[in-house]
Amino acid sequence: MSAIVGIFRTGDYPGPDPAAEGILAGMRQRGTARTQIWHGDGVTLGVGRFPWELEPDFSGPVLVLVDPDVVVAADARLIYHEDLRRKLKGKGVDPLGPSSSHLIAAAYRAWGPNCAEHLEGEFGFLLWDREKKRAFCSRDFLGKRPIYYAARKECLVVASTIGGVVSHPDVPDELNILSIAAAAAGMNAAGPETCYAAVQTLGPASEMIWRAGRVSGPRRHWTPVLSGEGTPSEAEAAEQLRELLINAVRERLAVTGDTTVWLSGGWDSPAVFAAGQEAVRRGAPGHLLPVSISYPVGDPGREDELIQAIAARWNSPVHWIDIGDICLFDSPSDRTRTRDEPFRHIYQRWNEALAGGTRDQGSRVALDGNGGDQIFAVSPVFLADLFASGHWLSLRREWRALGGDGFRSLFQFAIQPALPRSVTSLITQVRGGRPLPGYVERRVPTWITPSIAGELVERDRDHLPRPSPWGAAAAESAWVWESWFVQRAIVHQATAALGRGVEARSPLADRRVVEFGLARPRSERASGGETKRLLRASMRGLLPEHVLARRPHRTGTTDGFSHDQVTRSFLPNQSRLLAGRPCLQEIGIMNTEAFRRAAKAYRHRSQADLRVALLYTYFAEEWLQRRKAEESPEPLRTNPRPMEKVPSLI
Repeated sequence: MSAIVGIFRTGDYPGPDPAAEGILAGMRQRGTARTQIWHGDGVTLGVGRFPWELEPDFSGPVLVLVDPDVVVAADARLIYHEDLRRKLKGKGVDPLGPSSSHLIAAAYRAWGPNCAEHLEGEFGFLLWDREKKRAFCSRDFLGKRPIYYAARKECLVVASTIGGVVSHPDVPDELNILSIAAAAAGMNAAGPETCYAAVQTLGPASEMIWRAGRVSGPRRHWTPVLSGEGTPSEAEAAEQLRELLINAVRERLAVTGDTTVWLSGGWDSPAVFAAGQEAVRRGAPGHLLPVSISYPVGDPGREDELIQAIAARWNSPVHWIDIGDICLFDSPSDRTRTRDEPFRHIYQRWNEALAGGTRDQGSRVALDGNGGDQIFAVSPVFLADLFASGHWLSLRREWRALGGDGFRSLFQFAIQPALPRSVTSLITQVRGGRPLPGYVERRVPTWITPSIAGELVERDRDHLPRPSPWGAAAAESAWVWESWFVQRAIVHQATAALGRGVEARSPLADRRVVEFGLARPRSERASGGETKRLLRASMRGLLPEHVLARRPHRTGTTDGFSHDQVTRSFLPNQSRLLAGRPCLQEIGIMNTEAFRRAAKAYRHRSQADLRVALLYTYFAEEWLQRRKAEESPEPLRTNPRPMEKVPSLI
């Protein structure tokens, strides 16, 4: 993963943009030990990398690729090279070198702005077409490699970090109140906005073109399709999926040295581990080493025995990390650094610890289980499809298998998603204009000021699952691949690993695996109280049967540990953070007394949703205070909203 920057100006510019060097230097968390800046045609492109990323197994030694027709600044690691080369040969194009940057340039020559549709792997790149005088920017469909941008009157500024973009002198640093409020409320599902009003996110599977001062796009170059065709049979599909997974892992193994797997006791990362071990057995290079977190006996997160059984199946010792050595909150040394945005992944410290375990094993490549839930499972919303189609006996049977009880939950999952818009509009009128909350909607915390809370609800509703011709379950499965919250979480996980000198790769999110899995029937994702049937069937013979068996309850949850951390660290310290006039209150987002009441109530009610909401607000306030202290003694640059009295709802 690399730091990339692009500054595209209208008209001629005498030399490299003087801000480019500073932008690169400011993105040191993405690697700037080796940098290169190129200038031409009023365009400045730059790339920075860690020394270890110059190896061919990562982004490679090419920084800015300068060819006669195109210039490429790429944060990329492409896979399935031979397949791409065959397709390029069919178009009469030969790559001019072996790196991912060379392959991107060749794909652009072959397919122009449609090139991303033919690229597989992880990528975010900026390309300057020297003949057509246009810039082209694109990201892969998973979106681990971020791209942010600000389109100004005379230039387009693009970088790998939000801070990189906003550090350009032509980009104003006025804060985006609603985006910060969304981070503080834990409602990050909506939109490309960032915490700065001028900076946007280029979404996953998206691309845009800039030419002569005008931006075209963004547009999506990949959209999930859920047909549920059901052919071949489930048994045949399991065999095909196994081979797809083995190939997906093989493409992501370290070329030299060993590869680690962040192994849990569930089904996703064990499938990655087993497929990788089979790939090694068939001749793939290196060894596969499991890295896992150990929880105490009786903790709901404990899966030690399952993990040990998985590793023993392949005679592989586990590198254990004691959960007691992980702290949910920043250490004093971390508090000296300002992160790019108020949102912080709650499990950042878990990911950093796992990456540390990878380095302890002498590896820089870690495989994770990202993608398994999105492809191979679905929530109980599939009940709405049974209700809408009149399969009420099946609905009753499935509801009982899920252990469902209570009409409220049944209505939320089975009935409400199937209601026509005219009916939901009527219900909204009866409720005095208050819409029924959807099953994926987060409730705004009670300490967020009412006017902003209303805006957040409306904002999120623009990005909820859209109706699908294949039903509510298909709509959900498509939505998770387009969700801004999921995308942010993926970026933060990858960034946490990079901070420890590790590249995290996601074999389950291989496009071939994804497209195959999404085309399969819903019943293979959820049926009879079971989930991930197809994934589990594909691993038979590679994982112990008791690991693949149906489980009476969910395992591996972090509720016990995070509750303990909150009660021991957060509750005693939050008063200190919120002393005086907190920044969130200063800019009109939060009622501090309501927050304190909620924190006090958590001591007695320990609900997971409340705990998560409290933490998101804490992280946002922490970010604002650091930013205010480190960057300027002046008041935060915003358009503050008047403070409102918030009633106590706790």
